[in-house]
Amino acid sequence: MDDVTARPEVIVIGAGLTGLVAAYRLLRQGCGVTVLESNHAPGGMVSTFRMGREDLEHIYHHIFTSDRHVLDLSRELGLENRIDWLAPRNALYMNRRLFPFTTPGDLLSFSPIPLVERFRTGLAVLKASRVKDWQAMEGVTAADWLKRQSGRTAYRCLWEPLLRSKFDRDADEVSAVWIWNKFKLRGGSRDKAVDTERLGYMQGSFGVLVDGLVRAIREAGGRILFGRTVFDLGRRPEDGRFRISCIRDDGSREDGTADALVATVSGQRFASMSAGLGLPDSYMKKVRDVRYKADLCLVMRLSESLSPYYWTTVCDDLPFVLVIEHTRLTGLREYGGHIVYLSRYLDPSDPLRTESDRTIFRRFTDGLEILYPGFSRSLVQDWRVTRTRYAQPVILRDYSDRMPEMRTPVDGVFLAGMAQIYPEDRGMNYAIRLADEASDGVLDFLSKR
Repeated sequence: MDDVTARPEVIVIGAGLTGLVAAYRLLRQGCGVTVLESNHAPGGMVSTFRMGREDLEHIYHHIFTSDRHVLDLSRELGLENRIDWLAPRNALYMNRRLFPFTTPGDLLSFSPIPLVERFRTGLAVLKASRVKDWQAMEGVTAADWLKRQSGRTAYRCLWEPLLRSKFDRDADEVSAVWIWNKFKLRGGSRDKAVDTERLGYMQGSFGVLVDGLVRAIREAGGRILFGRTVFDLGRRPEDGRFRISCIRDDGSREDGTADALVATVSGQRFASMSAGLGLPDSYMKKVRDVRYKADLCLVMRLSESLSPYYWTTVCDDLPFVLVIEHTRLTGLREYGGHIVYLSRYLDPSDPLRTESDRTIFRRFTDGLEILYPGFSRSLVQDWRVTRTRYAQPVILRDYSDRMPEMRTPVDGVFLAGMAQIYPEDRGMNYAIRLADEASDGVLDFLSKR
C-alpha cells in the first residue's frame, strides 16, 4: 500500500457490494482508492462459483421491482438489459403439509389459521406496507405487533416460527420495524395487473454486477488487494493521516496511510481493528453490542426438481428454515441440473455451526426427505456448504438509539456494514444505498479539510 499524496486517498475495507460501490463512487469523484479484502475474490455475500457452465451465487439472491439502487447501478454499468423479471410460485410448509403461499387467495385458503385471522393477517400486511412513520413502531416488538394485528393463532402458527427461524433465541426481542420492512418490500414488488410478485435475476448471476464494478474500479485507477486482513487502524501524529496495518496470506505485514477510511465490516470486526483510533467508549459500546446471527447455506444440484415452488418457508421443526429452488425462478439455464438452496440462521454459539460440511449435508438432506418424501440423496449431483458468521444483525427495539452511526466520532472514519442499513433490512439494494451514503460522507469530510 504505497502512499500517494497527489489526490486524497481513501482506503475501503471489504470488497463486498458496499465496499465496491463506495470505491467506484469515490474514484469517479477524483479520489484515489485502495480496497483491502481478506478473501481472494470480490463480492462478499454476492460471491459466486461455477456450477455446470454457469456462475451461481454461494447464497441465494434476487431483487425486487422496487430496488431502484440496484437498477440504477445496473443501468450505469450497462447491465440493465441483463435482468430478467420473473413471477415465481411460493409455498409454506406446516404440519407436514405444503401450502401454496403466493397470492392473497392462497392466504385466504390457508386452513391452519381461522378465517377471521386470515383476513386480519392480510390487512396487517397491507397496513404495514403503507406505514410511513416507521419510528412509531420502534418501541414495539414484532411479536406484540403481529399478535395484535393478526391474532394469536396466526402468530403461533405462522409468524412465531418465522421469527424464531430467523432470529433464534432473540426472536421475542426483534423490533416491529423489521417485519414492517419485510411486508413493505414484498408489497412493493407485486405486479398489481396480475396480482403476483415479480422478482429479478441477472443473466449470468449477480456476479456480473460485481465483475462490472471491479472492472470499473480498475479502469479508474483504483486498486483491489486480496488476501489482506486489516488488524490495526490508527492516526499518525505527524500529519493526522490514518494508518492501516494488515496481514497478508503469507504472514507478512503491510502498512499504508489514507486521508479517509470506510470499513464495510461487522461491528465485532471493526472493534477488533480500531483500538488505535481512540473512538469514545460510548460509541464502541454500540459497536460491540450489535448482535448478529450466523447462517449455514447448503446449495445442491439435483437431477430432479423438488416441487413447483421457488421459495418455501419452513414452519415445522426441521434443520433448515428455507428451501429455495433457484431454477424454479430462473429456469435450468446451463447449470446442468436443478439448483436448490437450504438455509438455516442460528446463534453463533449453536454447536451446529462448527459441525463438518458432511454432517450439515447429512442433517439437511435428512430433513429434506421429511419435507419431500420423493427426495433421496441419490438425486444430488453436486453440493457445497457456505458459512456466514455475520449474516443478519438483530434489530432490537429502539434500534435507532442502539445503532452505531455510520459517521463515527472520528472525522474521516465511516462504518458501513449491515448494521447501518436500518431501517431497511440487509440486501443488495440497501448495500448500494449505504455505499452511496458513505461515499457522500467521505467527500463531504474531504471538502472541509
